[in-house]
Amino acid sequence: MNGLTANIDRLGRYEVVREVGSGAMGAVYLGQDGPERVALKVIHAHLAREPRFFKRFEREAEAGSRVRHPNVVRTLLHGTSAAEGQPICYLVMEFVEGRTLRSLLSELGTVPEALLREIALQTTAGLAAIHEAGIVHRDLKPENILITHDDRIRIMDLGVARIEGATSVLTRDGEFSGSLPYAAPEQFQDVRAGPATDLYALGVVLYELATGHNPFRLDALPAVIHAHLESTPPRAADRNSELSPFLSEVLACLLAKQPGERFASARLLHEVLEAGESAPWWVSRSREGREEERDRPVVPVRRETRLHGRGTELAALDRCWQ
Repeated sequence: MNGLTANIDRLGRYEVVREVGSGAMGAVYLGQDGPERVALKVIHAHLAREPRFFKRFEREAEAGSRVRHPNVVRTLLHGTSAAEGQPICYLVMEFVEGRTLRSLLSELGTVPEALLREIALQTTAGLAAIHEAGIVHRDLKPENILITHDDRIRIMDLGVARIEGATSVLTRDGEFSGSLPYAAPEQFQDVRAGPATDLYALGVVLYELATGHNPFRLDALPAVIHAHLESTPPRAADRNSELSPFLSEVLACLLAKQPGERFASARLLHEVLEAGESAPWWVSRSREGREEERDRPVVPVRRETRLHGRGTELAALDRCWQ
């Protein structure tokens, strides 16, 4: 059945209705038990046989069941089955209908600021809940954030999440976890990913939604790594003149190279977004910006400057005005 073992039409008490998506790790199916509809995430059989991937499956199940928040897709339970001698490992999750932020961006090109602020506000609420449960997502990107038909943001896919205090390490030395265009600089260094890592990824997501451009989506791997480590993207407001100074500064803060220079937590960022231009963080940042502007030296000019060579254009403007 669409990639699932052909004669498997049930997993646990759920009827397997149809495939709704697939990826490198497995596929997702719509499952149904009477009126109840769920998403069944099935891990590819060849991966389920490998102890390390089976541990990762269990880790995702634990992480997903820890978080109960309206902005996070919840894992209800997990199970294993067998067919034709092959193991079938599956997660039972909330079935959420909607579209990813990638789909929204493809349609709009750039997301209007009012909608962008609402997306950021709800995403940070969900991200705060994930972090407060002791989990680092490590793979936040437009494909992993849904917007439902009733305009609610839902974060999904904790497949490479890290749980604080976990006794086993599932990522080998030198092995990368995440998505390169959204990876924080510390993910390329010998530094453990923390909540600030997710904030950086969120900054890249919001920057891409605001400008229609991801500055770290480059052709060669060394160029991507160098850009994350060394290159500061142009301010979002320079790419999209309709973006407010407030939101542009929020994105600049999220994209800071050092984790300590980003927001202290997703909860604090949520509060800043909720307060908007009246947030103490913005009042302080905008004051610093004005003081920096005043401190710039005045360049002396020896004579008064005049416009030259624009007589024809000025005359045309005057005629139009009259």
